[in-house]
Amino acid sequence: MSTIDATALLAAERWLRFHDLRAGPGFGSVTLWVDAAEPAQTETPLGSGSDRIDRIIGPVHAIESGPGSLRYRVVFRDCVAWTWRDESYALPEESEDHSTMLRCYRSSRFLDYCRASGFAEGMTDRPLEHFAVVTLDAILDVLCPESPEVTARPVPQD
Repeated sequence: MSTIDATALLAAERWLRFHDLRAGPGFGSVTLWVDAAEPAQTETPLGSGSDRIDRIIGPVHAIESGPGSLRYRVVFRDCVAWTWRDESYALPEESEDHSTMLRCYRSSRFLDYCRASGFAEGMTDRPLEHFAVVTLDAILDVLCPESPEVTARPVPQD
């Protein structure tokens, strides 16, 4: 089966859910799997634990993924550094582009930190870039010299 580059599809997704993260394939690589997500058709109670807040906000449409959604496999190679941040506590970058869930930064706090730590420079002869994949659950930040390889397949039935 041939592999199709799904970078543009991933970049156009509005919501992503984390599925899995693993080191590899090979040394210096990290692979992330994320699922496309959409608002549920039916409303559900918020369930905040506070009747008052639930009445104020009202019912919500959960953002879900499941069979029929696309599952993206995102492979970063020649990684110098990567970090995983809980989306709830992540500070936005000054130049953050909210139009895409696959982001590339030429300058960022993560890139500055890696350079200041002294291990980023000299790891590769190519310029390093900060890539981020933003999901509803977390953000994966990766420092590497080239764009990730992105493929997609439908989420299988359970």
